[in-house]
Amino acid sequence: MGHVRALCWVAGSLAGAGLLDGGHGAAGLHQVAGMAVSYLCFAWYRRDSDARGFARPRWLSVGMAGFAVGAIPYYLLCSRTEAERGAALAAYAGCLAAAAFAAWAGIAVRIGLA
Repeated sequence: MGHVRALCWVAGSLAGAGLLDGGHGAAGLHQVAGMAVSYLCFAWYRRDSDARGFARPRWLSVGMAGFAVGAIPYYLLCSRTEAERGAALAAYAGCLAAAAFAAWAGIAVRIGLA
C-alpha cells in the first residue's frame, strides 16, 4: 500500500467512524474503525521507514499503533533531514485537518440521516 493510498484509507476510516458516532449500539463498530485507523497509521509508518532506511525502535512502533497523533510528529522530526522537516510537519498538519474534516463530514451525514 502506497503512502497516499494509506492516508486515503485513514481518512475514509475516520469518515466511517464519524458516521458511526452517535449511532445507538454502534460501539463495537466504532472500535473496529479505531483499530483500522491505528493499523493504517502503522502501515504507513512501516512503509515510510523502510523506504528511508530508518531503524524502527520497538517503543516507537508501539507508540505509532497506540498514540499516532503524538508519535508521527516525533518520527517525522527524527527521519527527515533538516530541510525536509518543515514540509513534512506541514503535510502532517494538513492530513490531521483532512482527517478531522472527514470525521466531521461523517458526523454531519449521520445527523442528516437521522
